[in-house]
Parts: sequence; C-alpha cells; structure tokens
Amino acid sequence: MKTNTSNVIKISMVVVAIILLGLILIFTLKNSRKQELISPTSTIEKTAEVLDEASEIEEEGERILLIPKDEVYSFSMTDAHGILLDFRKDDDKWVYVDDDSFEINQDRIDKVLNYITDIKFVDVINAENGIEYGLDQESPMYIIADANGNSTIISMGDVDEENGTVYFALNYDFTNIYINQGKLYNIGEYTIQELIQ
Repeated sequence: MKTNTSNVIKISMVVVAIILLGLILIFTLKNSRKQELISPTSTIEKTAEVLDEASEIEEEGERILLIPKDEVYSFSMTDAHGILLDFRKDDDKWVYVDDDSFEINQDRIDKVLNYITDIKFVDVINAENGIEYGLDQESPMYIIADANGNSTIISMGDVDEENGTVYFALNYDFTNIYINQGKLYNIGEYTIQELIQ
C-alpha cells in the first residue's frame, strides 16, 4: 500500500512540475513578446543602420542613372509597408510632404539618395512586357526629380532567388528590363519610422 501511495505522490509531483514549467514557459514567451511591442526601435535602428551601410557599397555594372544628390529637388519611394512616401527639399532640408511636422533624419535621407541617384545594371532583357519579372504600373517605385522638373520613375520587380539580383524598369518602359546586382532592392526595406528622427 505504501508503494502505491508513494508512486501516486511521485507521479503527482512530476505532473505538477510539468505544469509549472509549462506556465513559466508561457509567461516568458508572453513577456518577451510584450517587450518587443514596447521597444521596437532597437530592431528598427539595427535594420536601418545595415541599410545605411549598404548604400555606400559601390556596385559593378554599367551606369544607367547618375544625378548629383545636391540637384535632387524631390523624390518618392515605396517603403517596406508598400506605402508611397513623398519628400521634397525645403531650404536645403528634406521634409515629408504628407506631414511636414515630422522631424526627418537628414543623414538617413542622404543614404536613401545613395541608392537612387547612382543606379547600375549588369544586364538588360528585351521583353514583351515586364509581368514575368514582377514589373507593371502597380510595382513598387521610386521617383526622383531635379529642380528643373525632370523626373525618372524606377519600377522595382522581382528578386532572382538564385543570385540575389533584382529586375527594374525606367519610366514605365517594361520592354527593357534591367538587372541590378541587388543593391537597388534595399531602399524598399526602409519604413517611414526609420526616416524620422
């Protein structure tokens, strides 16, 4: 009889221990998720800093677009959430057109401009249309304009999973599909939160 009672007590203790461990695990996971929601800036900053560094990398290929950054008057970009953000220069300071009360990170905008003021390609494909490369008028885009009102539209297509290159087109001409080594894709990884100080 003592053996049965002893076994029941041991089994009960093991079950209680498993339940306690389960509760501790659930509490820990919930708490870490709550911490993520409270302070996402550390993740955002890390990501943005990596993107900033990547903007400085010199790519190989033939240059298709080169605009001195100081001649850029306005630009638009599709961010990581698929939102088209518009910026304009106002007294040598970049402002967010939809809400000029936002304090824009001027250094980060300079990094963003590194991506779209000097664009290179490693190959070009002649196509009937850009659909098979992820390119059409609904594709994510970047628009860059100078003080004279001349603007260039850069449409972004798919990424080639094998080698990391990215397809793009200029000014809605989807018959000439350019291939970028992959740097151009990075600009679409920024979010509006990363562009605000």
